[in-house]
Amino acid sequence: MAAKNTEGFGTPTFQPADANTVANYVADQTIAAQNVQQQTNAIASLQALFQNYGMTNIANAIVGAVQKGYTTDTIQIGMQAPSSDPSLNALNQAYTQRFAGNVARVKAGLPPLDPATYISNETAYKSALRSAGLPKGFYDSQDAFAKLIANDVSPTEFNQRISSAKQAIDNTDPYYTQALQNMYGLDAGHMVAHLLDPEAAAPLVEKQAKAVEYGAAAARQGLSQSPVSDYEAYAGGLGTGVGAEAGMAQIASMTPGLTTLAQISGDQYSQKTAEQEVFGGLASAQRKREQLVSQEEQRFTGRSNVDSKSLSGDNVGQF
Repeated sequence: MAAKNTEGFGTPTFQPADANTVANYVADQTIAAQNVQQQTNAIASLQALFQNYGMTNIANAIVGAVQKGYTTDTIQIGMQAPSSDPSLNALNQAYTQRFAGNVARVKAGLPPLDPATYISNETAYKSALRSAGLPKGFYDSQDAFAKLIANDVSPTEFNQRISSAKQAIDNTDPYYTQALQNMYGLDAGHMVAHLLDPEAAAPLVEKQAKAVEYGAAAARQGLSQSPVSDYEAYAGGLGTGVGAEAGMAQIASMTPGLTTLAQISGDQYSQKTAEQEVFGGLASAQRKREQLVSQEEQRFTGRSNVDSKSLSGDNVGQF
């Protein structure tokens, strides 16, 4: 149990332990105050002490209960169960909110963790996340840790999950990982986050992950990179719905010849035009291709100096 201080309020020596220790310590510190100023100093000291553990609300609630004259025994009971008394009920709410994972554990038939173990697990989770370079905002809140604790995920198991996800990323397609970096600046941490918990990571990378397939396929075919917004539109189901790999292969096949024909005709044709037809099903892009092929056939009386089959686009949308 923490050392009692009835002479003053020097440097507290509290270490997170069980609920009784918390209640006794705060009660001892508060009851020791002999005047308003000393009590104010005690409250400020307790708030600073518990802040590192995310327990400021608990400290405040205990102080309030002691100021109303409740004994430590009553406070201990009030911390563990709801009460009709506003002060004790506030204490219970603060305690259960801070250790929400325990509430879920009890409902699931699991034993609650004592506060010291609970806080130790949180510290270990956070250390594993930072060591893996996971993005800020991913599973680094008390609510997220509460879910892990509620599901009985030990720090060791959590670290193993991160290691497995990192290994999967390390073995993935280099075109894909490079496209993630080029298009969105996503580092390995964001990709690990996606594999570690897709539901939690979805706001960070789900949309990007689909769009990157198009960027990676373009790079694999030696094509130029289009605007990210275009890839996001293709990934969102725009137009024909042709897959990234098949579509980019078709574009790589047809674009050079059609670009040459456009130059001969004093016209323009680009990779962007091909993408608009293959992925977007844009009628004007299709007409442009058909017009260029027709002009070439007319110039050579049905014989093209560019393979008309590769330019015809007969397979557009058929992959």
